[in-house]
Amino acid sequence: MAAPSPTSSPTFVLVASSRNMASMTIRSALIEGHGFESTGIAFGSSPLYQKGSTILATIDTEIIEPPDLDAYFRPQAYVFLSTHRAESGIPSLTVHTTGNFTDRVVLGARPREVGVIDPDLQKNYLIALNERRSRLDGYEMTIEATHHGPTSLRRPVLFVELGSTERQWGDERAAGVIADALMASLASGKRWEKVALAFGGTHYPQKFNSALLGGEYALSAVVAKHYLEWIDEAIFGQIIQKTTQFPRYVLIDWKGAGPHREKIISLSRQFALEVIRA
Repeated sequence: MAAPSPTSSPTFVLVASSRNMASMTIRSALIEGHGFESTGIAFGSSPLYQKGSTILATIDTEIIEPPDLDAYFRPQAYVFLSTHRAESGIPSLTVHTTGNFTDRVVLGARPREVGVIDPDLQKNYLIALNERRSRLDGYEMTIEATHHGPTSLRRPVLFVELGSTERQWGDERAAGVIADALMASLASGKRWEKVALAFGGTHYPQKFNSALLGGEYALSAVVAKHYLEWIDEAIFGQIIQKTTQFPRYVLIDWKGAGPHREKIISLSRQFALEVIRA
């Protein structure tokens, strides 16, 4: 693969996939609406685009199975542009971090591995997205619990998604809102003092979504209730280690943590983190 020098150091690398319809729709919105220009440098079958210190790269693999991007870039973070799929078919703009808490390979994620997380990225993007809610009637805007890959990149990873069906994947208006919110959130660079791990609730955790939009906490991994059985000292410690800012708090969906609530409280105390009832 022809590629830029491994010493390239953009602030952010936005990653699109030629195999992913929503990814390419968002890519077009960034190029047409935000002044990204071709560098003339080939990366796979497509040129790299650039605006300021932000690179827009297009991969030829599935979005959850990228090439070794760390061999070419050393960014502050990677932001993957992707489809969101849901059986409900509800039009949605979602955002989430990556990780796999089980002992088997799942959708590009290694067993029991969490991707590196920059909590500010997710919070700033969701806030910027919500500020543009009036421009996009009929869409839900929410975080998702941490899931799928890639988990092995050495820089923080965030997935920004458009869904939930093919009709939305090609929605240029929605893609434009995503592009605007993304670029505004990256430019703001706001840092949040309070960082928390989050446990419990559903895949679309409304309590944690509300905490991000209306509260003072930025979130690291968000572990849905159906993965709590896999959480132990090793995974808990790994989440802390792979969070770019030390998380001093743990938010627990009290009812949504079910029989695993006491285990999460015990682990929180073991790592000297303050438990907050969500």
